[in-house]
Parts: sequence; C-alpha cells; structure tokens
Amino acid sequence: MSSAEGAWHALVLDVEQPARPALRVEAAGRGLLVLRHGTEIVLLASVADDRFGVAYATTGQHRPPVAPIRAAQAAAFGTADAGGVWRGRWAHHFAAALSGTADGPLHAGRWVIGGDVARPDGDAARHRTPVLLPHDRGWGDWFSGDRRRQILPLRPLANPEAGRVRAYRKQFREGMLPPVLLWWISGLDCPVVLDGHDRLVAAVAEDGLPPVLMLSLVDQHQVDVDTDTTVRRYATTAQTVRHQVSAGTPGAAEALAAVHRRLARDLRGVETGYGTTRAWPLRGGPATWHRLAEAHVPDWHTEISAADGA
Repeated sequence: MSSAEGAWHALVLDVEQPARPALRVEAAGRGLLVLRHGTEIVLLASVADDRFGVAYATTGQHRPPVAPIRAAQAAAFGTADAGGVWRGRWAHHFAAALSGTADGPLHAGRWVIGGDVARPDGDAARHRTPVLLPHDRGWGDWFSGDRRRQILPLRPLANPEAGRVRAYRKQFREGMLPPVLLWWISGLDCPVVLDGHDRLVAAVAEDGLPPVLMLSLVDQHQVDVDTDTTVRRYATTAQTVRHQVSAGTPGAAEALAAVHRRLARDLRGVETGYGTTRAWPLRGGPATWHRLAEAHVPDWHTEISAADGA
C-alpha cells in the first residue's frame, strides 16, 4: 500500500490459516495474560485493577520466528530511502518469513506490516527515540509521558560491543541496517520485539533511531467505525471550505485541496491502524496463570499476588 504521493506505507496480509498459532497470547481473565510459544511460556503479565498499567515478566524463552538475516542479504536490499521502497522490500521479506513458518504469531485474519509505526490514536512515533523497557520484568505505565515510545524486548539484550552487534552497528552507519520487527500486543498497550534484538541494540549504541516495521492485526469492525467517523468529519469540513471557495475567500481552494489530501491520509491510517490482538482462553483460568507465574518467576509472582490479593 502506497500513499497518494507514491511513498510506501504498509503491506496488508490476508491470512487463511492457522486457526491458532504457535506464538500466541492467552488470557485468564482479570487482566492476566500469557505469551506462549508452543509449550514454552515467553511472558506473563498482569494488568493493574485501576488500568494504569501492566506488570510483566519474561522468561528468556523467546525464539525469533524469522531466520537470521545475513550481511549479504542486507547489502542486496540496499540503503534506506525517503520514499519507503526499502522498508517495503523488508516488509515483504518478513511477511514471507512469517507466512512460511509454523512458529510465528500469524493466524487467520487480516494483518498489516506498517512502516511509520503510527499509534492507535494516530500519533506517529517514527521520529522518537525508543524507550526500552527492562527485558526481564517491569512495569508498562499507560499514563507515562514515555508511553508512546515504549518497546518491550522479549529476551536479554546483547552487549553493544559484542561481535554480532558491532557488525550491525557498521550496517547502521552505512544506512542498510535491516528493520527491527515489532509486534503490537494490545493487552500490553505496547509493541514487543519479535525479531531484531541485536539490531535494536546496534542502533541505540550508535545514538540513532532503529528502522522499524510493526506487525499488527487489523480489527475490521474498528476499521468500519473509524472509516465512518473519518468520512463524516471530512464531509463536514469539505462543505464548509467549499462555501469559502464559492465566496472567493483567498486561499480557500488550496485549503480544500489540503482537506482532500488529509482524507486520503486518514483513511490510509484507518486501514492500517493497530487492531485488538486476539487472545485465546488460558485453560484453567487464573489458577493456571498463578501456577505458571510461580513456576517461572516466583519472586515476581509473590509481589503480584500480594498486590491483587490472590
């Protein structure tokens, strides 16, 4: 998908199977979430009763569903460009990789891999330095000023001086570092790093912004609602400006053209906005969640249990 100006914007994927992926979110009610990869537990999370944020803990069991990207492949894709063609190439690469594995998060439905990382409220975060949440356990503050920039790694981050990271740092300086692939999980109100932890470290070590692509599920019902709202707002604004054009108001014609362009941008954002992440029921409910937490992160689990009275 490209914009009216020809810049690449997003890749939309219509996925037919599987019905339930290996890498998936499961919910136990009362704001208790599990990120599971097959039989392995990757992350446990507990949403605060006041909905101010979410406590989480990772287990170090995350396995990227994308094969390592070789230097020759990064070189073949060339350097980043202003129009986004480079990001589009990488979006197709990740889409093919995720579609060709049974270990990823894709399941039946419509997905999007976007290039501008627009938040659900329309706030574009591509020009903002990321705030990396602690990889092991921490708190995602939903009312923090840094909320729009938070990224959650799913495994420990390498030393910036490690050999593989230094190689990525060189690629970053050359403008050809492959994007970090994020996955928007609505239950966390935060993207997690699906692939590219070392690339993320490399960009940050170079005091730069990592190139990113965001994988998210499309909520068709929300798309329909937002489309209707957008079109209604456009119709009201356009009618007012057309009256100004008819009255000969200076600059009105240019303003009307801008209104048309904004409609195109808004509709494009609606079609590729973040949707609600599907969560499957956790068998056994809250009791199972607490058993898993006790087994994987007992100290953290004790803190959570005391906080919620479990």
